[in-house]
Amino acid sequence: MQELSRRKFIQAAAVATAAAGLATTGLAGCQQQAADDQAAATDGADASTDASSAPEKIPVTVGYWGGTCESPIFIGVEQGIFEEEGLDVDVLQITADVAPLMANDELDCFELTPDKFKPIQNGLEVKIIDSLHIGCIGGAASVESGIKTVADLEGKTVAASIGSIPQIQIASQMVLAGKDPNKVNWVTYPNAEMELALDNGEIDAFAAYDPFPSMAWENGKVRFFSNTYDEGLKEYLCCFVGLSDRALNRENGTELARRLSAAFKRSCAFLQENPDEAAQIVQTAGYIAGDAEMNAHCISEYTWVAGDKQLLDDSVYEIWMQIYRAGALEEAPKDEAELDAYIKELRAGMVAYYGD
Repeated sequence: MQELSRRKFIQAAAVATAAAGLATTGLAGCQQQAADDQAAATDGADASTDASSAPEKIPVTVGYWGGTCESPIFIGVEQGIFEEEGLDVDVLQITADVAPLMANDELDCFELTPDKFKPIQNGLEVKIIDSLHIGCIGGAASVESGIKTVADLEGKTVAASIGSIPQIQIASQMVLAGKDPNKVNWVTYPNAEMELALDNGEIDAFAAYDPFPSMAWENGKVRFFSNTYDEGLKEYLCCFVGLSDRALNRENGTELARRLSAAFKRSCAFLQENPDEAAQIVQTAGYIAGDAEMNAHCISEYTWVAGDKQLLDDSVYEIWMQIYRAGALEEAPKDEAELDAYIKELRAGMVAYYGD
């Protein structure tokens, strides 16, 4: 205030007396101070109003296994997207079955893969609330095995858990190619040990979620299967947003579902627009294996499609058809029209869409 008054005084002295200049400057300073006080009061009132009208954050526990395709969760946390959408997120790494976690209110939301379709049919209490992305499952074979496509798997030993979606999709593709998946020796290995088993000659091929197949491809293994690139698979979603029935049925469950869908949509947009940056963020935070460059490539190759109800419906239907072709939907009717109605009924019971 004093410095401003001094400059005013010097300017005024050229055209008026010192006393008049001081009087004018003092009056201007008082008027300015009053205006500043009024503005501060108004801003404070606006801030108070904004704070009081901001929606209360909804607590939610979001789980993950550690796959590249779960990057929407990691970006949602690290970039503050969940928080901005009114969610108070607690992140949980899933190391066991999700059913008891959800039953005990330890897990609300997770990236739902087709591995959960049969459990949902058998009573797993979770709903698909939104679409998420296409791609993320692949198969790697040793060069020595001679395996080039799924049509070459008969008589081979393949690591892919029976009933897992990698195994289901491969079996479905084999049937479409006129091959018998029952002639494959299916075995189970932990994801992190599959490539080592391949190198040791214990298996001929394996199938899993990224980053494991992509890491093997980078190391010179043969890509014989991929739902990121293969016809008949790359047109459909492989991952969805899942929300437990208990969370959805809470008093604020509908609003929780809407906020989650909005947050996942923003995270997917970030991944699509910034795959390199996203991969570095995820890598630095330590969520997934592999290097940032490889994961960035995976992220850029996936199709991020949150908020697509038609694609969600088509994909859920097709995945049930894959399960049917693989022989894991024994109770389904054989008649084509009855099968269509049966699968549509299964779909209706597991989808509660909240995307926009």
